[in-house]
Amino acid sequence: MPLEKQRAGVAGSAPRDLQGREQDIALIDHLIERIDQGGSAVVISGEPGIGKSALLEAAKRRGSVRGMSVLSMTGVPAEVHLPFAALEQALRPMMKLTKGLVPRQRSALLAAFGMDDEMGAPDLFLVALATLSLLTESATRKPILLIADDAQWLDEATYDVLAFVSRRLSSDPVVLLVAMRDGFDRSFGDASTLRLRLSGLADADAERLLDAHAPGLSADLRSRFLKEASGNPLALLELPRDKRAQDARDTRWLPLTERLERAFSDRLADLPATTRTLLFVAAESDGTSLHEILSAGETVLGERVGVDALAPAIAVKLIEIDETELRFRHPLVRSAMHQAADLATRQRIHAALAATVHDQLDRHLWHRAAATIGPDDELAGEYDRMAARALRKGAVAMAIEVLEKAAQLSSTARARSDRLLRAAELAADLGQPELLERLLRQADIDESDKIAPVRIGWCREISQPPAVGDPAKVSALIGFADQARSADAKDLAINLLWRAAQRCWWSNASDEIRKKVLVAANRLGLPETDPRLIAISAYVEPLRCGYDVSTKLQGLSEIARSDPATARILGTIPNVIGAFDLGASLLTQFSATLRAQGRLGELARVLLAQGWAEMESGNWTGAMREAEESGQLAEETGGILWIAGAAILKAKLAGMQGNLDQSEAYAAQADRLLLSIGANYMRVLLQIARGVSAIGAGQHWQAYEQLKGVFAPADPAFNTGIEFLGLADFVEAAVFSGNAEAAYSVVDEVERISAPRPVPWVETMLHYCRALLAAPADAEQFFLQGLGPTAKKWPFLHGRLLLAYGGWLRRQRRSADARAPLREARDIFDALDASPWSDRAREELRASGESSRRRKEYMWEKLTPQELHIAQLAADGLSNKEIGARLYISHRTVGYHLHRIFSKTGVTSRSRLRSILAGADHPAN
Repeated sequence: MPLEKQRAGVAGSAPRDLQGREQDIALIDHLIERIDQGGSAVVISGEPGIGKSALLEAAKRRGSVRGMSVLSMTGVPAEVHLPFAALEQALRPMMKLTKGLVPRQRSALLAAFGMDDEMGAPDLFLVALATLSLLTESATRKPILLIADDAQWLDEATYDVLAFVSRRLSSDPVVLLVAMRDGFDRSFGDASTLRLRLSGLADADAERLLDAHAPGLSADLRSRFLKEASGNPLALLELPRDKRAQDARDTRWLPLTERLERAFSDRLADLPATTRTLLFVAAESDGTSLHEILSAGETVLGERVGVDALAPAIAVKLIEIDETELRFRHPLVRSAMHQAADLATRQRIHAALAATVHDQLDRHLWHRAAATIGPDDELAGEYDRMAARALRKGAVAMAIEVLEKAAQLSSTARARSDRLLRAAELAADLGQPELLERLLRQADIDESDKIAPVRIGWCREISQPPAVGDPAKVSALIGFADQARSADAKDLAINLLWRAAQRCWWSNASDEIRKKVLVAANRLGLPETDPRLIAISAYVEPLRCGYDVSTKLQGLSEIARSDPATARILGTIPNVIGAFDLGASLLTQFSATLRAQGRLGELARVLLAQGWAEMESGNWTGAMREAEESGQLAEETGGILWIAGAAILKAKLAGMQGNLDQSEAYAAQADRLLLSIGANYMRVLLQIARGVSAIGAGQHWQAYEQLKGVFAPADPAFNTGIEFLGLADFVEAAVFSGNAEAAYSVVDEVERISAPRPVPWVETMLHYCRALLAAPADAEQFFLQGLGPTAKKWPFLHGRLLLAYGGWLRRQRRSADARAPLREARDIFDALDASPWSDRAREELRASGESSRRRKEYMWEKLTPQELHIAQLAADGLSNKEIGARLYISHRTVGYHLHRIFSKTGVTSRSRLRSILAGADHPAN
């Protein structure tokens, strides 16, 4: 395991001078001094040798003096393939506290560290939450300074955990300092993360540092070193020790990093052969254990050696020894030693290291492979098993790397290609198309292998984000599915056809293509209750198949609640066909499962769908809460499409509640994101959201202009599978803008396709549309049909029907009859806080001869969506720790939010929260 670097020779000596870094140290002092007010994260960057590690050493000393617990980790190139290696090293002093973690978090963390074989592959975010819980719980006793040096070489899993933690420290006494080299382009943290880039020292500081460490230089050499170092502290210390650098005849220009590496490697010539060999062993080792290095060195040298053999290397400041560990003074020293050893020497060293760590299986195998030239099927098999172990830890990236190495060790093209395809499938699951293509280019597919091209096609398909809406690819997927069926790979075939169906929904696929997908799916002979078969029908023909699909969904809903795999498929269907009442129930259950498993990337998508279903079902408070959390999680997991979707949902909710400026701000955010990713089906939803907002503002002509493109085949946003979602809005906008004629054919088409029986939501919407379009004498029958018992499942649509019916009754001079539906409409809109529609209902009531009371304001409406969510969970009796585990934040952050909730509402205890939250999370009716 990696250990933090000591920067100043042997243990106990003073660290390298921090000349010129006073402001940087002051920043760290400030963060440490204000630790009681909350934590922070800082990313320190700069070129090699610029002083990042020296600054971290200063921070460690200051943290210790302040009484903080100092935890540290350092990235090492040789350990980048070991998942959670650096994290385990940093958390090792705190592992006794894991007993206090929520059981699922504790199991995930122990499984990640290879201490729990019973749990399956732990989700990264569950490990991250366990890490956050461990840190914040410990920090309640003693503030924590967590340091990560050379983050560019941390294993990917550790890096991602740190990134997760860095975004959640504002309320906890934890300071995180992360140092990485320039040019490391992986994102870290968020807008609250401080960025500190170290540049070269000022001229005066550089001169003082050079003079202090290399007095007596000639004026020419002094000037030359100052110029070449360009303010780099490591260069100012090391170049004067380089004999060749002092040779005036050496005029070759080299990059500073190369020059420093040469300065270190040049010192080898003056060292004994035994010392040189031990340095080479240390450079190839993936650990810092002095015992391991000496043992492997003895194997290479064929003689016993002691620690005194390393004294010459310590004397010339290449390494440091601290009790049982050996560390290079700088990563460039390790790099220089690696390059100085020839290939044959490195192979002998790896063979020796493999023998030394024979009881540590994965390390043993890495060194065996590094010592091997050519194929080795037995070792390749061991690597297959290593990949399986990596997957059990949730380390997919490592499994890909291991399988690629196993492919290199394979003696046959078939075995090589199979391993590369397995790695490619994992890369596709990760959504890394560039890595996928690199792996596929290495595969040499045998023409007799009929299923391999299908697997490749599937990999390329699932590696693409769902924003890709090219309908031409549907035909290719149908072809692949047919090949898979011919090879009796029905499971792969149905997966390909489900993806083809999704592409039909994402894009505007032709009727012919849609029929081909259905025919191909039915040809597989699968049971009618197969969730994927049901999903295909829904995505291909949401209107035509909607009622049949909804009936099957109701029959399978209990299975979905107990089977996450089935829920994953069925949960996506209700919103597609307009069965929002069923969708809200299924998605609530599924989102709870994903939350418990820590699958935050998928949770972002499911919360968005859940929020949309809740909006149509009248739970607008829950919908806004889901939209907020979906957007936050999508930001964290890189789901741009879901960030845009969450913004669209918030735009529609804000618009319906009369917050027009906020609605347009959300819509503009979604617009910008969609420009970068395409996703026309999302653009349809955006236009619907803008149309509804315009209707609420009384701008029916503007609403009509927004919505007419949704139903115009020539419009880029036209999509036959989604357009019906905006039908009621389009017809209302058309009627009240004087464009009713444009709506008749649209309503006729939706009725035709959904015949003989649409799903209830679509049926209610059609009645509303027919009522608006009907001649005055014929309208009432459509209003009454639309106001049947099922209409109450969709309060906003129900309220609009009541409002329109009451207005129609008043215009028919039936004012007394109008008042009851208008009162009911007002109450529904008040409960939803749909103020534009509430105002209209009150206007109609006044016109009918009845005054109307003002809307009652609720205390909970002062809270943000996240504060309301926390208040609801607290009212349900959950502790701060339980709420933190549910929402993936620290319990201190929960406490901070509860303090704000009490302040805003005037409530002084958790027990009183329930009384002020009445009605906050229940559909209006």
